[in-house]
Amino acid sequence: MDELQHIGVKGHGYFCQVKLYRHTVTNEEFALKELKKEHYSKDEYRYRLSREIGLLKELQGCENIISLIDDGEDKIKESLWYLMPYAPSNLFNYIKKHNSTLSAEARFHIIDQVINAIKYAHERGILHRDISPNNVLVFFEGDKLTVRVADFGLGKDSESISHYTASSASGYGQILYVSPEQRQKLKDATSQSDIYSLGKLVYFIFTGRDPDNMKAFELSTLVTKATEEKPEDRFRDIREFEKHYLSLKQLQLDVNIPMEYITLLEVADTGDEIDFHYLHKLLVQGNVFQHVYSDYIAPVIKIFSNTEYFNKYHNTVGNAIAEFVSTFSQRLEDCYSSVGWPFKAASGFGTFLKKMIVAIPNEDVRLTCLKHLWKLAFEMDQWSVQRDIFEVFNDRYITASISPSLAEFIINSETEVDLQHFQAQVLPKMIKMAVIKGNEIVKTKADARKAVRGLDTDLEF
Repeated sequence: MDELQHIGVKGHGYFCQVKLYRHTVTNEEFALKELKKEHYSKDEYRYRLSREIGLLKELQGCENIISLIDDGEDKIKESLWYLMPYAPSNLFNYIKKHNSTLSAEARFHIIDQVINAIKYAHERGILHRDISPNNVLVFFEGDKLTVRVADFGLGKDSESISHYTASSASGYGQILYVSPEQRQKLKDATSQSDIYSLGKLVYFIFTGRDPDNMKAFELSTLVTKATEEKPEDRFRDIREFEKHYLSLKQLQLDVNIPMEYITLLEVADTGDEIDFHYLHKLLVQGNVFQHVYSDYIAPVIKIFSNTEYFNKYHNTVGNAIAEFVSTFSQRLEDCYSSVGWPFKAASGFGTFLKKMIVAIPNEDVRLTCLKHLWKLAFEMDQWSVQRDIFEVFNDRYITASISPSLAEFIINSETEVDLQHFQAQVLPKMIKMAVIKGNEIVKTKADARKAVRGLDTDLEF
């Protein structure tokens, strides 16, 4: 204490006050909780602070319970006190200030720590009996937030019975968080009373609202059971409470749902940026539950409508992007042969295929995309896709190594295409010949059909 400088009074209650001290060398700040001098002669209040000090000594070793640095009593000076780390804020003020920006993860992190503190105390037969956001202190070490439960002034050792624990609960605890039985008599408090208060505290942490008129929220089943009027209807103990809490937490935070149950539609609708390796697995798996267009193709186009995002994905997965293109190709084929999708959406297919041809210098990918562009533009006669295909059907993207496969595909498509469309493009010779050959096949078959129809007409006479 000789190295500590008194800065001022930071707060006070009815019978205690809290003073701020600063270390003269390290500048570290400490809080000293001291019995007010006018109450030192009153056995109840002196006993209350002495008991709090004794309980804190039993609870040292849990990082989420306030540390007891030093304590002392001077009967001549009528002084009783203990020293603890100084917290810049309590949980009530912190939540109220940051409620609009706190994530679910941050709220769960706080609840985890409070549960850890109460469990540590209960396992040692110690009840808090005054759990509330004002009695949870907030500390920061860099960006790390740590909360520590404090103010065990109403704490009760379950093995002891005293004149203090038999007293009325009138005036003790914060009324919104105090269990019904504890409001009647403090001595009637049990572990279920702490669980009641903890349920109310969880509601406040997760919603930022005072628990006087609680509404449904993500952890409602936990809080509803914890705050039942009758203690026997609540969780049996803190471990049962924690088990229920952890199951709800997992449902809220665990994104590792088995891959076979996830569609890209769910990913696209969240609007959140996703890990590209995880996204790649979903793209390659290509799950479809209702319709291939709504479950897979439309979400792909939506996710990659941002070219920068698509490029980041490509840079992350590298040549493995060909695996995705293979799945996308198959899903397009599935879509072509199905009903129930908007035919005008084919223009979006073409735009995306063109984007991949331009962005991905992979010949297998380009061959696959060029084939689909041809099919959409000419076999399905999509005028908007024809504009896309004219931009990439040239020797810049159709290399000598993929020309034979693409030429064969064009010939087999048996689709008549006016070469005039490609006047502004430098078509590889093999591709130009394939278009000519394909046109000849179409014309030959058309002439054959005409001849057959003419023969049928002659036979009628």
